Amino acid sequence: MNLIRVADLMGGIGKIIGGDDIVLIKPNVQWWKQGAPNLAALKTFVDLIMERPRGFNGEVIIAENCHRGSSPWQYAGWSNGFEWNSNLANVTNFNEFSRIIKDTYKARFSTCHLIDVGAGNRRVFGPSNGSGYVYCDGTGGVPLISCENGNKGKDRRFTIMTYPIFKTDKATVIDFKNGIWKKGAFTGQPLRLINFSALNHHSTYCGMTSAIKNYMGISDLSGGPDPNDGGRLTEKYYNFHSFPFNKWAPGPDPGMLGKEIGVFMKTIRKADLNITTAEWIGLSSRIDPPIAHTRAVLACTDPVALDYHAAKYLLYPNSKLSIHDPDNQKSPVRQYLMKCAEENAGILDERSVKVTSYDFKTKSLQTDNNLIITGERKWRSNPKAILKYLFLRYWNSGILE
Repeated sequence: MNLIRVADLMGGIGKIIGGDDIVLIKPNVQWWKQGAPNLAALKTFVDLIMERPRGFNGEVIIAENCHRGSSPWQYAGWSNGFEWNSNLANVTNFNEFSRIIKDTYKARFSTCHLIDVGAGNRRVFGPSNGSGYVYCDGTGGVPLISCENGNKGKDRRFTIMTYPIFKTDKATVIDFKNGIWKKGAFTGQPLRLINFSALNHHSTYCGMTSAIKNYMGISDLSGGPDPNDGGRLTEKYYNFHSFPFNKWAPGPDPGMLGKEIGVFMKTIRKADLNITTAEWIGLSSRIDPPIAHTRAVLACTDPVALDYHAAKYLLYPNSKLSIHDPDNQKSPVRQYLMKCAEENAGILDERSVKVTSYDFKTKSLQTDNNLIITGERKWRSNPKAILKYLFLRYWNSGILE
């Protein structure tokens, strides 16, 4: 119901998706339970596209790189059970989800697993080379598209844009940057990117994971997360994780996650629409309680504005963790949103953003004073998970104040 209402508020699915579009949906399947998008909401969105008024002759593709080696379908949200956040009968993970959609829509639907070069994929220079990853390092006829942190000496780092080329079940060749390729040329058929994310806590060095961080599942992360032990795509260039961070800790310059993804949006591809399913949100984990049942779906063409709103009005009011506060200048969320906005990839000032919010309880649109959504919390009895939340709530909050 939430997803249908969101589509209606945007003018209907016919205004969002054209009848001949190739629709590429990028969910976050690196995690499960609250760490992944709500499966019922995702199915509803696929159904809306396929049953589009005046017909749909294109394709819908789910494509994801969960960075779990050469057989990602055996891991993460593909195979792990959704104890909550499925809301579909007899569907407990993304593999089962993909099967029921495939059974319904046949060749019009594909699931494509994107695999890092370091895990067995190959580097390519364009669609004429077949499937693989393009590295924008200025070689092989590919332009140099880089991003640097501006530091000096040992703390100076560079990264490059990478993007996949892959084939659907209908043998449609998709160049993520340049579009649909057929018979030696780009066809001009519209390729629509839908960024379909969840909303959760993610570490002290990142704070939150949602629409912007979901782009990490497009880029090649060969080399691993540690800049001091691998962490590089080539000799000079770090990958999208080791560039902004020191493995599981902050990197030398705050906010670089936002900068690199902002550059990616400007130079490679920016989603036509960002959807955040916040049925359940993780307050200190992507798979463990405490969680809050916020029952919300958010959508926006601007990922910075969307993530700011999600943090301010959903995650932070429920978690009370300072690292989730998008108005706290020291929080990692604020830092990467600011850097992304500085790349002209979105708007951080909410005064420049129009918000339309519908409440099913009151069956009415909300005013600005009613935008905060709090949900019933589920704690369970895992002492480690509870202690983690308490640590983040009471110890780490003092660091940012």
